[in-house]
Amino acid sequence: MNSGRKHGKEEEPEIPRTPQQQYQIPKVEEKQPRQPADQTELTSKQNSTSGNGSSKMDNCETWRSRGNEAYGKGRLTEAEECYTHGIDSFSSNEGSRKALMLCYSNRAATRMSQGKMREALFDCRKATDFDSSFLKAQVRTAKCLLALGDVEEAQKAFEMCLKSNHHSSLDLKTLKEVSDGLQKAKKISDFILQSKEYLLKKAFDKIPSALQMISDALSISKYSDKLMAMKAEALLLLQRYEEVIRFCEETLYLAERNSVCLCPDKNSEGDNLDNNTCSVKLWRHHLIAKSYFCLGKLEEAHQFLKKYEQMKVMECRCGKQSQESISSFSMTISELMRLKAAGNEAFQSGKYLEAVEYYTTALLSNSESLRFLAVCFCNRAAAYQAMGQILDAIADCSLAIALDADYSKAFSRRSSLYELIGDHDQAANDVRRLIALLEKQLQENMSMPLEKTESIRGNLNQANLRLSFLKLDARKEVSSNMYLILGIEPSSSAVDIKKAYHKAALRHHPDKAGKFLVRSENISDAVWREITNEIRKDADYLFKIIGKAYSMLSDPTI
Repeated sequence: MNSGRKHGKEEEPEIPRTPQQQYQIPKVEEKQPRQPADQTELTSKQNSTSGNGSSKMDNCETWRSRGNEAYGKGRLTEAEECYTHGIDSFSSNEGSRKALMLCYSNRAATRMSQGKMREALFDCRKATDFDSSFLKAQVRTAKCLLALGDVEEAQKAFEMCLKSNHHSSLDLKTLKEVSDGLQKAKKISDFILQSKEYLLKKAFDKIPSALQMISDALSISKYSDKLMAMKAEALLLLQRYEEVIRFCEETLYLAERNSVCLCPDKNSEGDNLDNNTCSVKLWRHHLIAKSYFCLGKLEEAHQFLKKYEQMKVMECRCGKQSQESISSFSMTISELMRLKAAGNEAFQSGKYLEAVEYYTTALLSNSESLRFLAVCFCNRAAAYQAMGQILDAIADCSLAIALDADYSKAFSRRSSLYELIGDHDQAANDVRRLIALLEKQLQENMSMPLEKTESIRGNLNQANLRLSFLKLDARKEVSSNMYLILGIEPSSSAVDIKKAYHKAALRHHPDKAGKFLVRSENISDAVWREITNEIRKDADYLFKIIGKAYSMLSDPTI
């Protein structure tokens, strides 16, 4: 058997790489497989000598040489095909096995450059099956494991290279690669351990740090689906939902190429890789739908899940568990959409109390999507307004704004309600915030469709016009409509006024504001504190309005 040094010298001309490229496999544009010029001649020769082991070995070596030439020129698809022809033209029990071993090793190098790490790992192991002391293949095995994020196995593989009896055959460059690889594997292991702890505990103050560690680990183990899932989860906890969607979509192809079923009852190496993509698809589908949901885009979430519900899932535990989780989530979304649609239909039919009941049920059925909660509150406010319950409508608009500070419709509706009760200063303040939001939308979405741009500009012009009128009304110092605030008629008696006051004060006491809101475990202390502070501030102002109305209406001198 030949030594590791000899194998390394005879294997292939290597493409020069910078130190940074050692673990950052360059992206290579995939091309249609190009056939070597003399493929017909070689195939004919192979067929004519099929009974001769020596001729088969010659064919294997010839294809390997062709592959080396293509590899050296950066024609990776062609090189991979040549090595495959070499492997297919030779059986391991015929003649010298060195050429076949080198074909496997060289094809592994080619596949690594193409980002096919799982297939490259298979080739490396086939090569070492022929010669366990073949250090070149051992090093590549360790690199593949590291790139795939199998850090424990990568550490063992790198350590095996250093402890090998043929350690002296490693040149200085390769020795440095092995030492650096071992250090990186240990570093990534620490990153994963620490980040996983932060994510499991939902330590929100540590999530940004976890995201940085995960990103650093992915810069080395760029094909690790485990790290990709951790990054997506961290982005979700940070409420960076658009980034979650984009990241899941952009990494799916890479993950599918290197996926493997993690169920203990599956033979990972023997399975068809194309059939082992269930888990990498399903967790992405789940997080994409959840991100749409948290953005308040329930229709998009529902359509996305519906699109993939027919996807064939392998008969394995990871696929079944993920599918069950997605199915349950899809049912939740469908029910929330049904409740909201029923509320809208009841409102349009003039059944305002029924609409309030539907919106309330939807509110009590969800704690995850703050933006969906905001929409339900704003819709319920419209129903309350139609029933003449102005304070309830204002309170719901305030809750909607606290949950979604960018909700322009809630500001518009609350400003109209304040204007209705004669509080022109507060109405003007809400219109100013509405104008700021509309201007922000125009600045941040310069590439939006013209129709949408024109719609926002129209709303902006209307808001500016409203603001000018509200300023004029504020200067007139028109008294607020105290009867409307308490929900009573001007002919109401003193007893009726007192009862209305006690009812409003009890219902809208600041200590009760937003009490029935259930905090989601996926919302940080800081975000929840900001929400509750906003709710308390608006509730305090509303409570003062109630007290002022009672004071004025119960004063016999006024």
